[in-house]
Amino acid sequence: MSRAVVGEVFPRGEERVLAAAGSAQGSDGQGAVLAAHAIGKFYGTAVRRVRPLLRAFQGSEGHVPAAGRWALRGVDFSLEEGGSLGVVGRNGAGKSTLLRLLAGTSLPSEGQVWRGAAVGCLLDLGIGFDPHETGRQNALSMLALSCPGGRREASERLAEVAEFSGLGANLDRPVKTYSEGMRLRLAFASATAHRPRVLVTDEVLVVGDGAFQRRCEHWLERFLGDGGTLVLCSHDLVQIKRLCARGLWLEDGLVRASGAIDGVIGAYRESIATGGGTAGITHAAGRLTGLPFEISHLRIVGSDGLEVEQLATGEALFAEIELQADAGVPNVFVGITTIDLTPVYGVASDMDGAVPEPIGPGHWRFRLHFEALRLEPGTYRLRAHALDETGTRLYDTVERRFTIAPRKAASGKDCGFASFAGGFVPAAPPSLSPGLSSEEG
Repeated sequence: MSRAVVGEVFPRGEERVLAAAGSAQGSDGQGAVLAAHAIGKFYGTAVRRVRPLLRAFQGSEGHVPAAGRWALRGVDFSLEEGGSLGVVGRNGAGKSTLLRLLAGTSLPSEGQVWRGAAVGCLLDLGIGFDPHETGRQNALSMLALSCPGGRREASERLAEVAEFSGLGANLDRPVKTYSEGMRLRLAFASATAHRPRVLVTDEVLVVGDGAFQRRCEHWLERFLGDGGTLVLCSHDLVQIKRLCARGLWLEDGLVRASGAIDGVIGAYRESIATGGGTAGITHAAGRLTGLPFEISHLRIVGSDGLEVEQLATGEALFAEIELQADAGVPNVFVGITTIDLTPVYGVASDMDGAVPEPIGPGHWRFRLHFEALRLEPGTYRLRAHALDETGTRLYDTVERRFTIAPRKAASGKDCGFASFAGGFVPAAPPSLSPGLSSEEG
């Protein structure tokens, strides 16, 4: 699958925006089916009641400053037909606000949203159902609002809703008798039956049981295969990577990274693992805390299998990570940082398709091998983070410090964290003037 060029990662708090590869040809979104141009959303506080009182004290010319906060600002991207964008970020980062602006259920305070096709949304599933009407009646009302053919087309699509939701006879019972899972099944089936060209959705694949979740995911895969355009917001990074070609990472309402999905997810996970977000419980190796997923041992070993604390630049590094996980098969994220936690490298087991070795009841082991560790001399941290089966929730952190020994013949001219073979290419000798030979003075 072709991917967009990886975008840069911006320092936290910096209000710059990267225009992702494949952007619209013009500021009006020409060439795209969905585009956002410098959009932002400001939420003000309720000052109307106090404004007259303030003016009475300040005089008629007194200025009452706007109060509130920017939930989102400076977001810029575009999607062509068949494109897919995964939106990631911590709670409160502005993801839901962005989706509502794209879907048209909320208006931006600044910037523009351009839609070149009808946009369907799966946000807050089940909101708007009449609890006293049956599931069939609610589905018909929802479809009548979204289908171009109105109520006639909605009636024709009811059979699809019945089949996809799997509610059976419950479809003709009042919605107030439904469980939460049944309501979500009805909402997803109703919202997707009208086959939108562009779909904006959040955590929809947590709907219902495992079988229905797989049915939803297969629907999304078919939707993309048929040329549909998708904007998906989820905390399930594996799901985001599987369904989306491009990514957008939001933090505090601003864009931190944008571009190919692998690069965006890698930057986001590394930020979480190295202190940019919650890193779970930090504890020493061998000291368990009773978490569902936790690291019991982290070892750095040399080529002879013995534990080491010092390596040389270019030497192989072997790491063994043992986890205690009674709740399921664990995943692990492993990162190398400097002593002050500046990220150097990171890798996740689920992203690489690595499966742990079972070494006892609820006991698992990962092994890593770095053939040539090209780090500059200094002290580093090898940090391991236990994650759940989905690779989305981080439980704990264990680290080991190690040193890269100074080279005996170090030039002292290089800088940075990594060492690379090579350097400047010597300049070619100046060309001789025409008509002169090397023997001529």
